[in-house]
Amino acid sequence: MRSVVTGLILVALVASVAACDAPARTPRPSPSLIILDFSPRPSGSATASLSPGASQGGWPLGWDVSFCAMFVQAVDAQQLLVDVERALDEGANRDARLLADELIQSAGGAVDAIATLPEWADATATVVAIAGLMDLGERAGTEYHAWFAKDKQAALRRARDLRLENGIQVPAANDGLADLANAGLTCQDVPLVLEAPG
Repeated sequence: MRSVVTGLILVALVASVAACDAPARTPRPSPSLIILDFSPRPSGSATASLSPGASQGGWPLGWDVSFCAMFVQAVDAQQLLVDVERALDEGANRDARLLADELIQSAGGAVDAIATLPEWADATATVVAIAGLMDLGERAGTEYHAWFAKDKQAALRRARDLRLENGIQVPAANDGLADLANAGLTCQDVPLVLEAPG
């Protein structure tokens, strides 16, 4: 009987020691997780001046970011269209060929980006104008490439005609870009202007 009582006392002691060593319960899944403080949502008055889905400049939310990503490629394409002919004038045909390849890629990339650009009625004319320039640039790059590959003067003439047409259309695109700049659009360090091939 004494051994049974002693055994019960030992069991009770072991249970109480185990209970003391067990971690305290926490409302979080694990004690190692931190409690995050979330910033309060902006009050209704902070966005009262904005229409649903619109930004401060009037364009759809995120439109400016998508536009600027496209515009950087458009700026590159216009510069490359100038540089191809400059390299040809300097007799650097190998450089001109590489520049023509880059022109095709940059202009095509801008066209692809335009296709995914969210619609905003106030910028439609400008976006269409830039798309037209990119189409002319991509086609000019293809004609330059054909001239380098086959040495056909007709391809070079077509490339230069497309380049000339591009230059004629640049002022209309730049007028639209100026309107976007006046509306508050900025693309970091990239001025909202496209170079015209002379």
